[in-house]
Amino acid sequence: MKKTALKLMGITLISALFLSACGGGKADNVNAGNESTTPPTETAKDVIMVSEVYHNLLYLPLYVAKEKGFLADNGIELSSITAAGSGPAALASVLSGESAFSFHGPEHVAFARAKGGDAQSLSIVSGSAPVWAVAKTGSSIKEPKDFIGKTIVTGIAPTSSNSLLRKLFADNGIDLKSDVTITEVQNGSELGTLLAGKADIAVVYEPQLDQGLTQGLEIVYDFTKDYPDFAFATINTSKKVIEENPDLVKRMVKSIETALDFIHADATGTKEIAKKEFPNLDGAVVEQAVQRMIESKVYPQDGLLTEAAFQNAVDMQKFIGNLKVDIAYGDMVDTSFMP
Repeated sequence: MKKTALKLMGITLISALFLSACGGGKADNVNAGNESTTPPTETAKDVIMVSEVYHNLLYLPLYVAKEKGFLADNGIELSSITAAGSGPAALASVLSGESAFSFHGPEHVAFARAKGGDAQSLSIVSGSAPVWAVAKTGSSIKEPKDFIGKTIVTGIAPTSSNSLLRKLFADNGIDLKSDVTITEVQNGSELGTLLAGKADIAVVYEPQLDQGLTQGLEIVYDFTKDYPDFAFATINTSKKVIEENPDLVKRMVKSIETALDFIHADATGTKEIAKKEFPNLDGAVVEQAVQRMIESKVYPQDGLLTEAAFQNAVDMQKFIGNLKVDIAYGDMVDTSFMP
């Protein structure tokens, strides 16, 4: 009797070892005493906040990454996307530890580093120089010299549209005091000034551009053609985040890179996401604006932040006097997280 019991115990033990060696099959999810299945443990996600200057089409890759689940696929959940109101405020949110990443031009990283901050730029969200000059149809304005004698309305300095306009004039020998009249207004109100007859030319971003085109305006200058390689908006973070959670940084960069791939592979799907993000704008205007930014490579096919793109953005800040010192690309940019 004892031998029979021992034999049965031996068989049971061998069977258990055999199942274990074969991977356990479904036995790993069976609770003792019943046959119910325990659901697999979900992979923990990083729940983070990100900051942007304001909600706009320049950051569309971020909204695509969220809407299409690319962030979730990489273990990231956004608690919120906060509109900080300015580049310095968005970056300050990161440096204080409130946000993990910020979206704005890399020049703000340069400003912070010049003051001893520990920020770094990671990859491009929007490139080129997404700024256009528009005038009423039939203006006969074809090149920079045709701006002479005109009143041009632009956003208040140091917004990029203002800086690009001044650089254009400097490069073409146009005197700001004697050759042209520049009127500065709040960003977003440039079209109203032009349409009211108080200016001849307006320098605008999207979707203002396509809003203006639907009202009888025409493009008289396209800055994207002057600056095809320009870091207009980048993903930025702090060295602390990089040191303490490099895997999070890698997954964030990968999510945005996947979003850029999607934008260029599925323009229709991208436009639907943009219309959902900006329900108060005319759907046709949003579609036209997104298409123009895809074709102009404002949404780059590769988010790699090159030295040339970075330097062009920084040089613009040096030109207008916002940056007084040289900051090395290698000190401010970390491209090691690119997939």
